[in-house]
This record gives sequence, structure tokens and C-alpha cells, in this order.
Amino acid sequence: MAELDLAYRVRSYSTGTLGRAISNARNHHWVADDSGGEELGAGEFFLSGISACAVNMIERIASEEETPLDWMDVSVEAYRNPDAEPGEVTLYEDVRVHFQMWGVSDDDGQRLVDIWKQR
Repeated sequence: MAELDLAYRVRSYSTGTLGRAISNARNHHWVADDSGGEELGAGEFFLSGISACAVNMIERIASEEETPLDWMDVSVEAYRNPDAEPGEVTLYEDVRVHFQMWGVSDDDGQRLVDIWKQR
């Protein structure tokens, strides 16, 4: 097996407050609360990673291919089953990613999204 290069390293640790963690990557630190806390939740950080990845990757692909793309907006929504038994592992039943792009044709926009989905 080939030697792998480390891409990222993040870590989170408890704070002594139930439902609150401190996370860090490189020299950046942030608070991640459990659902319903004062600060952003871990799930929101997870979904923002997906949306930021989509924006950055699609913009890079469009630039490399010289496909005109003026602006884009990606939103991600996650849904849970309200009928799940208490104490079950929390899973998202459905995750929806919405793309809006300006300055690109519909066909080119769809092609860029399809490339992102394949990677």
C-alpha cells in the first residue's frame, strides 16, 4: 500500500460543560455545542464543511476549465426522523445540497455539480 500524506488534522476536547466542546485546527479554535446550544452545533460545522468544499472545488474546476462562473451559493440541509426512539444513534435521514450559480450556463453548471459529486 502506498504511503499516505496527511491532509488535515483537527481535534476536539471536552470543556467541563456538558454538551460543549472546543475544536481546533492549526492555530484556530472554536466552540461546538450539542444541538440547541448557544454556539454553533457540531452538525452545523459538519454541513458547512460540505458546502465550503463544494464552493471551493467547483470554483477551482471552473477556473481550470476556463468555464465562466461569476458567483455561487451552496446550502446544505439535514433532516432527522422525528419518530426515532430516544437514545438511538442520531442519523440524518436525508441530506439535501442546493446549488445556485451565476454567470454559467445551466448545462455547464450541471456538469460542474456532476464532477463535484463524482469526487
